[in-house]
Amino acid sequence: MNTAMRVFLSSTAFGLGVSALYWLTTHENVGTILLGLFGAGFAFVAGYLFVIRGKARVDGDEQRAPAELAGETIGVFSLESPWPIVLACCTAGLLIGVVLHPMLAFMALIALFVTLWQLVRESV
Repeated sequence: MNTAMRVFLSSTAFGLGVSALYWLTTHENVGTILLGLFGAGFAFVAGYLFVIRGKARVDGDEQRAPAELAGETIGVFSLESPWPIVLACCTAGLLIGVVLHPMLAFMALIALFVTLWQLVRESV
């Protein structure tokens, strides 16, 4: 069993367990259904991973020693770019704007799109 399958099966068990405890504690239908769907969604993903297990290769499932991974390129990370930090600030502004005022959310959304555009433009 690979790592992804274990994560999704444990999330399924957690969602269904919390759903059962929620029902036993509150006897409230909406929250129980929501938590049950949470567990069912993870069960669906685990089932999908079970079906494609022979066809898919995921890098995280390789069992290699850390010494074999030394010096391997993991990804491309821009150390001088300001855009990831600006992207985080725009995302925070969008989330705060959704709670406080729609105009702030709208302005943060525009800034978010501009930031994403600049980030993609810089990486090309």
